[in-house]
Amino acid sequence: MNARRVHLRQLVLITAGCLALSVTFFAPRLWLMRHYVKGSFQWDRAHTFLLQCEQPMRRDIEPAMHWRLLPPVVCHALRLPDNTPLALPWLGIVAATAYVAVLLRRRMDDGRFVLGGTLLFATTSAVLVPVGWLGMNDAWVWLGLLARMTGGGLGIEQTRWVLVDGAVPPGIAPHEIGPALGGVVDPGLLREIRWRTPAWLWLVPFVGSTVAYLFGTIAAICSNHPWRWLVAPFVAFAMIRLLVGAADLRGLANAAELLLVGPYGLEMLFSGSNESAWMLKTTLGEPVRVWRDLAEPARWLTTVILWGVPALAGVVLAARRHHEP
Repeated sequence: MNARRVHLRQLVLITAGCLALSVTFFAPRLWLMRHYVKGSFQWDRAHTFLLQCEQPMRRDIEPAMHWRLLPPVVCHALRLPDNTPLALPWLGIVAATAYVAVLLRRRMDDGRFVLGGTLLFATTSAVLVPVGWLGMNDAWVWLGLLARMTGGGLGIEQTRWVLVDGAVPPGIAPHEIGPALGGVVDPGLLREIRWRTPAWLWLVPFVGSTVAYLFGTIAAICSNHPWRWLVAPFVAFAMIRLLVGAADLRGLANAAELLLVGPYGLEMLFSGSNESAWMLKTTLGEPVRVWRDLAEPARWLTTVILWGVPALAGVVLAARRHHEP
């Protein structure tokens, strides 16, 4: 099936339609924008934002707003009156969503792909936070980050040099391959692959964060002090690193390494692969970026099952055992 070209008018319709759907289903209380409503969460940040627009450098405001200086400075320089600065976050929403639509069209000139990706963006906090909390300019922050990270393009298409099977001695951890090769690789051990970002890879951060949320939910339900349980893994990891450095606990180090960067570890869960790349030189002296392997959907799905099923079962058991006082 031939891809349908997406023209400027279609981009405008997709952007407007996705924002309309998002705002409709999120159902913010837009009528509160007419006047200041003290004590409402919609106006808490908006009131501070308007005070900043009058005097950008004032310090008698919420600490969370101290670093958000650029939008108030712009509004102050333009001398926008009354509640007019509250339109600036909405302009940011439109600009960021339209930018995402343009990036998606550059990635694949198909209306279905552009619509789906833009609608997905329109349901994230980049859009919902400025819609629900007046005066929040998060969409402008997201626009800047997207422009910086993507450079005007979405996805990666490049030639990658991947090590052939058997090029690395068995038992070598992924992060040790570069040093194990001594910084030099024989061109005969490399295979050339034309690689581009697979579509399923965009799901990885959402699925990984969902699994992490399930584990956090278990701690929140089962403990009177959930923050202790959430901090405990980081403390345990730091202790393991200290113990491994102070004593010969290679078995413990291997277990921690398997949990973090193993074939079905946390790295695979949150990134979709155990990709590792090193800048090496060929035996001819030419610099080359070498990859161990590439993203594999089957292994990632297995990892999601191995981590997700226990997490989901833990939430169900914790909810059944938990009794409200």
